[in-house]
Amino acid sequence: MKTRLLLTLLFAAIVILGGCKKEEPQPAPPKLPTENTEPAGSMDALKEAVTEKVSEFTKDIDLEKTVADLKAEAAEMSLDDLKAVAEKYKDAIADKSAMIDKIMEKQKDIPVLEKAGEEAQKLMNELKELNEAIKPLTDRFQVYLDAIKAKGGDISTLKP
Repeated sequence: MKTRLLLTLLFAAIVILGGCKKEEPQPAPPKLPTENTEPAGSMDALKEAVTEKVSEFTKDIDLEKTVADLKAEAAEMSLDDLKAVAEKYKDAIADKSAMIDKIMEKQKDIPVLEKAGEEAQKLMNELKELNEAIKPLTDRFQVYLDAIKAKGGDISTLKP
């Protein structure tokens, strides 16, 4: 009987001490990004990166001069110089258009119920700013295209 009691106590001790281990909390699974979520500041970072890239193209682009002044300068420029400046305008317009396309894509992803929300309004304001920025670029680009045509140059490669 003593052996039976001793074996029962030994079995109970093994079960109590070794059988139950402490359960460690599981880490929460990472949140998967959805279509409508983006890291904070990603729009600002995108806008800053594209603005920086556009500024590289617009080094020789002068938006302070009037169109009339540019026409006078263009009349005195060589055909190669006109094409080089027109190419810079074309690239700047293309970059702004690409920015508009990216914002339009983001706008499509916004659910209907959130179209009047703060994020949608922010996107609309950015679109408005970009459209306003393209207008002077296209006006000045046209000055150089007209000057190239007047000098008998080919503008088929310069169309945006």
